[in-house]
Amino acid sequence: MATLNTLRTRGGVIVSVVIGVALLAFLLGDFGNSGANMMNERKMRVGEIDGEKIGYTRFADQVDYLTNVMEFRMGGNSLTSEQQDQVRDMAWNSLIAEYALQPGMKEAGIAISEDEQTDMVAGAYISPVVRATFVNPNTGSFDAALLRTFVANLGQDYTGRSAQFWNYVKEQMVNERLISKYETLVAQGMYVTDLEVEQAVADAGSSNAISYTMKGYDQVPDSLVTVSENEVRKYYDEHKDVFRQTAARDIEYIVFDVLPSEADYAEAQKTVDEMAAEFAVSETPLQYAMLNSHDQPDKQYVSESQLPKVLADFAFGNNGEGMYGPVREGDLYTMARVADAKMLPDSVGARHILIASGETELADSIVKALKGGASFGELALQYSMDQGANARQGDLGIFSPSQMVPEFSEAVVKTPKGEIFTVETQFGLHIGEVTYKSAPVKKVQMATITYRIEPSETTQQTIYADASKFIAEAAASYDAFNRAVDSSALSKRVSRIRNTDRNVNGIDNSREIVRWAFNGQKGDVSSIVEVNGNYVVAAITGVTEDGIAPVQAVSNQIANTLRFEKKGELIAKEMAGAPSVAEAASKLGTEVKEAADIEFNSFFISGIGVEPKLIGAVTGAKENTVSKPVTGGVGVYLFDVTSRTPVETVTPESEKVRLEANAKAYISERINQALISASEITDNRVKFF
Repeated sequence: MATLNTLRTRGGVIVSVVIGVALLAFLLGDFGNSGANMMNERKMRVGEIDGEKIGYTRFADQVDYLTNVMEFRMGGNSLTSEQQDQVRDMAWNSLIAEYALQPGMKEAGIAISEDEQTDMVAGAYISPVVRATFVNPNTGSFDAALLRTFVANLGQDYTGRSAQFWNYVKEQMVNERLISKYETLVAQGMYVTDLEVEQAVADAGSSNAISYTMKGYDQVPDSLVTVSENEVRKYYDEHKDVFRQTAARDIEYIVFDVLPSEADYAEAQKTVDEMAAEFAVSETPLQYAMLNSHDQPDKQYVSESQLPKVLADFAFGNNGEGMYGPVREGDLYTMARVADAKMLPDSVGARHILIASGETELADSIVKALKGGASFGELALQYSMDQGANARQGDLGIFSPSQMVPEFSEAVVKTPKGEIFTVETQFGLHIGEVTYKSAPVKKVQMATITYRIEPSETTQQTIYADASKFIAEAAASYDAFNRAVDSSALSKRVSRIRNTDRNVNGIDNSREIVRWAFNGQKGDVSSIVEVNGNYVVAAITGVTEDGIAPVQAVSNQIANTLRFEKKGELIAKEMAGAPSVAEAASKLGTEVKEAADIEFNSFFISGIGVEPKLIGAVTGAKENTVSKPVTGGVGVYLFDVTSRTPVETVTPESEKVRLEANAKAYISERINQALISASEITDNRVKFF
């Protein structure tokens, strides 16, 4: 019984321990998962705005939304890389407005009521955003009818893109009005006092000429002044805001240029000679060019003035007989033949209704209605996806055939004036009507072959092998990178990448290197990155994060500043008590120089440069009196105002106007800077895009 009781007692303890261990394991496991999730969340954080963490998904959703808006506004279905960059900037700015601007305005009591929003669209004070969006292309002015038509037709766009675009316009309209109200409040609080005007008139009321001498800091040996670590630290603590910095990466990199070898040039010459022999006798030169040219030939008919002179002389000077080339310029061979010649108009005009591809039944119905006398403009407003042309009742104006996509231009050229046609392009299905044709002139269709000399696969492999050999020696560390550079006799390039940069300076399409640099650490060496067909290997030599630079990073800069200050004190002591500028110059071993036209509002002094302290001292000094030493940017000055001429155009009234205008001129810029600074924004987009 005792044993059983002992087992029961100890069993309870054992069970408790087991449960405790299991519970601890569960908690630790949960903590580990939470920790991992937190780490992943931090890694996928695009930025932070006023304490609001912006994750990758949130940002991507905003980019998708604004991409749809941009595509709708432009009437296309795809954006260029530059436009995609613009959309990402728009997305980031819209999130700043959502999480920083709008809450801040609400807290300040600034709001836009529904009645005010209605007035901004249909009242006496139309929003600048609305005015800039709904512009009549014929007049270049805001068109209220165009706005009303757009809003009235929102329900007919079953894709929802019109409504999405309208919501975006209203968002921008509200944000613009919020900022406008805030700027007005700030502007109303700005004024110029009579004392400021009086001082400004005194300062700006004269033009000064001086006799001066200057001794530069570089003329004082560094050995005469010492700067201690304590002095550096004290200066840093007192001027921390001066050392505020944005995130950046310093890199060094090697480029392995992939260029054609001598063997590649010889092989290209052989291929071009064979191609030229075949091209010269081909009965279908345009088809031959389309099959063999590196660059797709332009099938459009062109006039003499539209061709480069050498090609124009060939095509129009000998009835287009024979063959031009092959001619080599750099790494490009060109040869050409005239495929056809016709009498065609230089310019044409048309209007169209653009509907989705494949909507042939709808197209047939529209064509039937038009031939039955229906209004082209009304049908365009009802059915067309081209909002820009709809503002002109579908009219595209007068244009050169080369300005439009080839399929559309070909249809316009072959269709008689006043007749209806249908054609499908990359933008959709067009129902068009030809409205204008100029007098026909001779045009030719050129069959042009371009052949680019490119590195062969063997050449590429050879250069890649060189890069691979380099990376094998350099990948371990920055020191190894430098040793590999020296042993291979390669030339390093240096660049600083800021977090707003999309490419390494001087290298297009190098965003992959930028992303790598901002996701790496100091001393990291990249793998081989292919950029524009070449191979790049980079090393991170410096990492700068947002915020105040650490004292170690700016100690040399501070030491130089303090060294200049101490040198300035020594020079000022040498200058002190000099009865004239000439005697001071003689004592210092410097020259006496002259400068004129110095006014208080001057930006620089001719022959001296930008020295604001000197300008202020000159305009406030007495005439014909040796000044006190003035410590400037590059040295210490001693001067004498030799003449002072009144500026009669300066009056109290003009100065008041100038001061008020200057104060208000930068309100928008300074308010934006202040709002961004107060919002504590961290931008990590460079790590992802």
